[in-house]
Amino acid sequence: MFKKKLQKNAVVGVCPDETGIALACVRRQKDNPPILEVCVAKDTQNLSLQGAELSRLTKAHNLDRQVCVTTLNLGDYSLLMIEAPEVPDEELRAAIRWRIKDLIDFDINDAVVDVFEIPNQKAPGKGKLNAVVGRAREVHSRIELLSGAGLAVKVVDIPEMAMRNIAALLPEDVAGTALLYLGRKNGLITITRQQTLYLSRRIDIGYESFQAEVESGDTDRINKRLDHIVVEIQRSMDYYESHFSQPAVTNVVIAPLSTPIPGMESYIQAQIGVNCRQMDINAIIDTGEALDPHTQGRCFLAIGAALRNTEMA
Repeated sequence: MFKKKLQKNAVVGVCPDETGIALACVRRQKDNPPILEVCVAKDTQNLSLQGAELSRLTKAHNLDRQVCVTTLNLGDYSLLMIEAPEVPDEELRAAIRWRIKDLIDFDINDAVVDVFEIPNQKAPGKGKLNAVVGRAREVHSRIELLSGAGLAVKVVDIPEMAMRNIAALLPEDVAGTALLYLGRKNGLITITRQQTLYLSRRIDIGYESFQAEVESGDTDRINKRLDHIVVEIQRSMDYYESHFSQPAVTNVVIAPLSTPIPGMESYIQAQIGVNCRQMDINAIIDTGEALDPHTQGRCFLAIGAALRNTEMA
């Protein structure tokens, strides 16, 4: 009876990790760019203090009346491509659990599972699905952390979908784009077109991997590390072109970097032969005051989570 009524046109995205908390609140308005009302990145080395810091931020920015979406960290779930079982929709998740139980390294009874479609596949036979599998305790722990801070958690999402939400606002999304995100220790490549996620690929390199070379100005070593990323982007683009009924991707967009990597765009463009540029969140969302690249990089996934249409299945 006394439960607070949530505002339907605003979403809070929250992404806590081992380094701190990234938080963003996005309000959507018809026929206008989304408005970024709150964007905060807090370093919290002591993980036991994250709950208190989240509570403070929730109260300071009045975030308890908005729907909250969070994304799992890259190491806390698996994304598996599997054949779609021929069962009614209401039986799909149960059938998926049975199919993936031998593909994970923990008991299926301890797993949280969801699925989303892989569109427009050229391969003959049954369709494919992406199965998202996480440990129940990790998901429950995240929900408890955010709920305990007063946030109304509605969706536990994954970084791939947060990236899709941001890519959908890019002009390159009309023809299709590869989006590269580098976190602190690892990264993610997605290929999307017209608001649809076609594939994703994780990479075991993050912006910290370049720190020593950037500080020393060692261009050769920077380029050698970039070669690893170039290979993964090229593999992703080749797979997309050969397995989906879509035109080839001709654009690579780099998500904002917390730590700049000199020459990154020009090197990737020269190696792959496609247009490559660095994203600026200020150009696609109404941010009010301009966000600096460091804040954009820290809050990138939180902004993507906050851009989710929570009514989408």
